[in-house]
Amino acid sequence: MTRWSLRSCALSISIAAAMLAACGGSQQVSQTPPQAQGDATSTLLPVGALSHGASRQLRRYPKHRHGLLYVAGYNPSAIDIFPLTGPNRKQIGSITNGVEFPKGLSIDANNSLYVANAYTGNVTVYAYGSTIPSMIYSGMYRSLYALADSSGHVYVSGQNRHARGHVLEFNADTNRIVAHRRIGSEADGMAFDGKGNLYVAYRAGGGLKKDSIAEFGPGLTHMRLLGMTLQQPQGLLVDNAGNIIVVESHAQRIDVFPPGIKTPSVTVTIFGTSYLEGLAMQNSETTLWVSTWGGYVYSMPYPLTKSTVPTEYEEIYGPANGIAVTP
Repeated sequence: MTRWSLRSCALSISIAAAMLAACGGSQQVSQTPPQAQGDATSTLLPVGALSHGASRQLRRYPKHRHGLLYVAGYNPSAIDIFPLTGPNRKQIGSITNGVEFPKGLSIDANNSLYVANAYTGNVTVYAYGSTIPSMIYSGMYRSLYALADSSGHVYVSGQNRHARGHVLEFNADTNRIVAHRRIGSEADGMAFDGKGNLYVAYRAGGGLKKDSIAEFGPGLTHMRLLGMTLQQPQGLLVDNAGNIIVVESHAQRIDVFPPGIKTPSVTVTIFGTSYLEGLAMQNSETTLWVSTWGGYVYSMPYPLTKSTVPTEYEEIYGPANGIAVTP
């Protein structure tokens, strides 16, 4: 099937979803939160635990035994859905409702999809099988990534209108900011380690002289700059052994940093695809996926080695920014 016919199929699915919503499907939830101001100091407020209930399963496309691959695209703004059964599979669906210039994608423990929308500055959440948002988090000028933890909190990274990087923390299912931190000129990819610490890729600015990664404790406390020098870090993961996997977008490479080390133990470079964007990996940690500005998704066996050769996995029409796979 051609990319044009895939988009036509995606449009049909989106229209069907809208009709379903009109007949009683899940509705958007939106409130006006406090905004992260450019000149405000970092604020830490009491963090309350709230069970994560935005992940009710709505079976509007079938649950696949091998999982799903989500790819965020710009042209038009949509999340393309593929079965995770091997390379070059036929697209099976698309999400367009609430999607505006999507960037980072992530999946929570209940298979709900989080979409950071750079154009509207919000984050839309989709229960598994649904194409209508079940929750919307607002408060950022440009939202670039969102991530839910296991104790009822959602973190959103991005940039405010004064070109300052911010990380916001919400109680899950409420549009109330309980903590925020200002970091660099842009906060991008995020990941948790096995201890629940949050890692955030950021760009230089705001008193920070280089692009790198920061680590936070619970509630965005105890910020620690890790010190590695990167070129426009974007996609970010932490594996079960504590290794940090990060995309250097401008340098077109993926680095692996062992715990506590500032130089990568392995680097994999992918030339000729324009900028690298997002990273994704299942719980089994046997395959790593990366999306590119050129519209390609590549896969490679994990752990990475010096002889790792990425192979083309999927292609979409227009830039492929965020990427996510079900666990």
